[in-house]
Amino acid sequence: MIYRKDVVMMAVAGLLAASGFAKAGTQGLSIDPTVVTADDAAAPAPLMAVLGKVGMDKPLNDAKLNIYGWVEAGYTYNHRHGTGSSSVPIAPGPFNHELGDHMMLNQVVIRFERQVATDKFDVGATVDLMYGSDAAKIHSTGWGFNGSDATDDNSPNDPLAVSNQHPIWQFDIPQAFVTINLPVGNGLQLMIGKFYTLLGYETVDPRTNAFYSHSWIFSALPFTQTGILGSYAINEQWAMKLGVTRGWDITMEDNNGCAIDVLGQISWVPNKQWSFLLNYSVGPETAGDSSHYRTVIDPILTWQVNDSLKFGAEGLYVYDGTLNNEENGDRHAYGDIWALALYGSYKINDYVTFNARLEKYHSYSDGLGAQGDASDGIPGFIENGRVPTVNVYSTTLGFTITPMPSDPWLKGLMVRPEIRYDFSEDSIFQTNSSNFKDQLTFGADVVFQF
Repeated sequence: MIYRKDVVMMAVAGLLAASGFAKAGTQGLSIDPTVVTADDAAAPAPLMAVLGKVGMDKPLNDAKLNIYGWVEAGYTYNHRHGTGSSSVPIAPGPFNHELGDHMMLNQVVIRFERQVATDKFDVGATVDLMYGSDAAKIHSTGWGFNGSDATDDNSPNDPLAVSNQHPIWQFDIPQAFVTINLPVGNGLQLMIGKFYTLLGYETVDPRTNAFYSHSWIFSALPFTQTGILGSYAINEQWAMKLGVTRGWDITMEDNNGCAIDVLGQISWVPNKQWSFLLNYSVGPETAGDSSHYRTVIDPILTWQVNDSLKFGAEGLYVYDGTLNNEENGDRHAYGDIWALALYGSYKINDYVTFNARLEKYHSYSDGLGAQGDASDGIPGFIENGRVPTVNVYSTTLGFTITPMPSDPWLKGLMVRPEIRYDFSEDSIFQTNSSNFKDQLTFGADVVFQF
């Protein structure tokens, strides 16, 4: 059995062993997963230009401080749902719900960011302030605003969960971390604080995703983690990240005896066309249980075929030792969740990019409870008092439209219409009157970076 001290020793050993590694080269693709980096900053944006006109540009630049943000708003229509306040939210979630036929203000984010120098000892920081319907869904424990923590059971997030979200628009601080560049060997950067998780191809940040709606994989993973994460590289092709965190969506209050987990990533960029990531997480995550461990393996592949065509793929395997207790003979033998998502992107011109996503999602749990209750730890659908195996297939097609790609003020504007079809082997899609095995949704959002 792995104990907590072993987790700590693994992380510390990895950080010390890598302190002399050189920085790896990176290749940016439009459908690449976002990788947490300590020196990731946006180019000067309209907000900084406005601050410059009132004389703030020099002190901000001298302090290496960048202030920018974005706003996302959208609407999703489900062909099976009626209108009015009694409509059932769309699954999967937790994002882009149809809440009574509302136009959703998903998020307004202001980011304060100070970059660090990479050739000397330096300290930087990043703080995100968020308001909107997304903020109401990503509260971490002990950091909850509006009087509640959305994930206080520390379970894998439930794509089928139907929660009462009051008010719909809330405030949150999804990121608040310090970055330290250490001139040890060829450099080592540490992130200390609360940051977006490494796990997952898609992120909470809408600017880095191909679609308004999210994959089922995204909905089964944490949103944020709090701890220390080291970033370093072996050579021009290989890089690593390793650290310890308080757990999935845990910040100021833990619910299993202050247990910690290991979070890491191995990346390989053999050339300008290919990139490989292996994200992983190991540790006790279930509320009230620090003995049984959850293991997550999340491989990600991207392929830049040419200047216009790109592909991406993500796999997911989650095994939870709490739910799959080997002493219980009826527990599933090969894991709780496995999934595969395929992405494609074709840039038609500077104004329009076509995107596609295919996904197969499998989950198993035999916990008991009501529909949408994630307290048993794994998303699933209750049938006759038990949660059977759930297999869901999803197809999403859409466009990313940038109407003014060359305008210095409006180049950050994009519109993303989409059509999505989900099919399940079980009747998991609820309406006010019945349950169905499939659903067709039409959605679109507008994202503006400022």
